[in-house]
Amino acid sequence: MTQPGFVDVLAQASLATLVYAISIPIVAERWRTVLGGVTGERLPRRPLVLASLASSFVNNLTAGPAGDACRIIAVVKLRFASASRATAAALYERVSEIPVIALMIATAIAVLNRGRVVRLGSSRTIWIIVIAITVVAAGLGLCRRTIAAAWLRWRERHDLTSIAIAPRVLAQSAAWSVVVWGLDVTRLWLIARAFGVSLSPAQAAALSAISVVGGWAPTIGGLGVVEGGLVAGLIAFGVPSGSAIAITAVERGISYGLATAIGACALAALGGRELWAAARATAAGART
Repeated sequence: MTQPGFVDVLAQASLATLVYAISIPIVAERWRTVLGGVTGERLPRRPLVLASLASSFVNNLTAGPAGDACRIIAVVKLRFASASRATAAALYERVSEIPVIALMIATAIAVLNRGRVVRLGSSRTIWIIVIAITVVAAGLGLCRRTIAAAWLRWRERHDLTSIAIAPRVLAQSAAWSVVVWGLDVTRLWLIARAFGVSLSPAQAAALSAISVVGGWAPTIGGLGVVEGGLVAGLIAFGVPSGSAIAITAVERGISYGLATAIGACALAALGGRELWAAARATAAGART
């Protein structure tokens, strides 16, 4: 493992920051897609980009679902949707993320259990992936009635029976989720390269999954849990502790520090203290 110079680190970290910047409008487009699916209207992009950024700020400074509450309140305040439709859109969007997050978590479990790199370029692995996708697709086809019934029960449980969304819209949202998480994996891979660490795509996906799961911890912005998980995961992949800490610091500097700073500006543009207070109050009510 070669030791990179300062210029190399700066160049790769800048590329990673650019990848994060590219993901911002894509996250907003996913939100716009689902909102359009429940309202039947084409909504403007810029306010939804601001709402997505503001939700990142709120998420990073609170423990709980305050980020989603912020987006919902912002959409209602902008008169893009009613509170019930905005809430339904947020739930539908989270549902559309399940397949890609489940795949990433499964990848993380497989990679960490093996304790070695999963080489996605090998013919054996490609055949395994093709067979797995075929089996899953066949299983979904055979179980489509059961899945449809479960979907209807879920909608009834969340009182969304009167707010339908077309399967096509959910599929579009799921496709945007694949792009979003693909960029997340790419960012981690670039940051590792900045410190002379060559991660496989599967290892980078595993680290991204660790970040996702760590973010579910009941701490402010997942602080402590995400960082500890990333360092531990990198060390498990054979990365020296010093490099693991450096990679984690740069990653969290982008995904937490930069996201929080930009999100604060977006929150101010959308209403500042009023929106922040409403989001926190809504999230607190959801936890009680």
